[in-house]
Amino acid sequence: MTTINKAAFIAALISIAAFSTAYPTFAAPIMLKGDINRDDMVSVSDMVVFRSFLLGRYGLNETQTIAADINGDGAVDSTDLSDLQDIILESRNKLPIGTWIGDCAGSKRYFSFGSGTVSIVDPNIGKSQFFTVENEGDLMIFRSGKAEMSAFVTWDSELSFVLRWCNGCTETFRYFCDSKTEITDLLTGRWVTSQGRTFEISGLSGKLTDKSGNVSRFEYAPNGENITFHIGSTDNSISGKKNVNDSMHFTMTWSDSTSEKFTRQEIEVRDGITYVNGILIANKTYALPADYNPGKILSEPQSAFDTMKADAAKDGIYLSIVSGFRSYTYQGQLYSSYVNRDGKAAADTYSARAGHSEHQTGLAMDINNAGSSFNNTKEAKWLAANCVKYGFIIRYPLGKEDITGYQYESWHVRYLGRELAKEVADSGLTLEEFLCIDSKYKT
Repeated sequence: MTTINKAAFIAALISIAAFSTAYPTFAAPIMLKGDINRDDMVSVSDMVVFRSFLLGRYGLNETQTIAADINGDGAVDSTDLSDLQDIILESRNKLPIGTWIGDCAGSKRYFSFGSGTVSIVDPNIGKSQFFTVENEGDLMIFRSGKAEMSAFVTWDSELSFVLRWCNGCTETFRYFCDSKTEITDLLTGRWVTSQGRTFEISGLSGKLTDKSGNVSRFEYAPNGENITFHIGSTDNSISGKKNVNDSMHFTMTWSDSTSEKFTRQEIEVRDGITYVNGILIANKTYALPADYNPGKILSEPQSAFDTMKADAAKDGIYLSIVSGFRSYTYQGQLYSSYVNRDGKAAADTYSARAGHSEHQTGLAMDINNAGSSFNNTKEAKWLAANCVKYGFIIRYPLGKEDITGYQYESWHVRYLGRELAKEVADSGLTLEEFLCIDSKYKT
């Protein structure tokens, strides 16, 4: 056994542990063929116990008997001893190639082995690290800089092996794919698709819910643009090519030439406020709480408008904010006045109920004239052509009334930040379509 100095061993524990924070130091014992002394590895010491048993000097309990019956014929004899010797010999000086799934008590990480190297991807913490790796007898030794850690290796078959780390953790490995896996390949998160399916992905595995509500577990193998999803416990798999549309969308073109659009959709409610992929949402479906009150247009959109206004003036265009932030109370009063004047059904097409207005977010504003007379003005045309450069979108575009829930408002802009606003504008979608959400009152 290789001697590891104390300082290097501690450094190794810290280095390796950075990718194993969810791993228990000691996992439950595994059933490994040939592991007769039950120390989670197969070594010469197991042969000593086996020989003693065959000579009648040592008895085996039920668990040891199962481990000793290597060929599975129901008898523990010299044939199994020969098989045990083969296991030990095959586990020496043998390194894996390709990507393997390491599993310790249900926590998984991914080892992409090359020629004397390995990249360890831990999706639990969203990090990866590069190591050199080599064999010394039945030890597999990992090094990163001066840090070093070793593990006893036992090959169970050509497609599986076990590492017993020096810190006591036992990790089982099974072959996954030929290609190298990078942290940037991972599709962690919740994705809804154009076929009505939902993929909830953590690392390289997840849960698939189809449009009928049926749930299947899956693992997937990313190889650049090419992805294979292995669904369920059978050999059922679907493969295709991924085309990235923007930061929240990609399209899979499957091997049968059909396409399926994936939309990232992480919905989180914090303090009563709904965020979809980190974007604050206020529409007919998602309401703001009555006590949410920033008191004014927030500083970032206000600064962006000021810059936009100054640049517009250089083109002979005058822009001003005629309606910015509104409180919950004021929005309720405004909506009620429209209901009294035009009726509830009509008011709902152009005014939001209290809690549902973007004006309450401090991120939206009406420009120049909040009415249809603004639609064909040179100011409206300039705003539509240029607002995205400053981080704004026309929030309620023409022809999208059934999706946004509101009539066309050429004067109403919503701040998203320059990068996101450009993505939404380039997609040709409303914010609801971009995030795959709806805008409908429940009552």
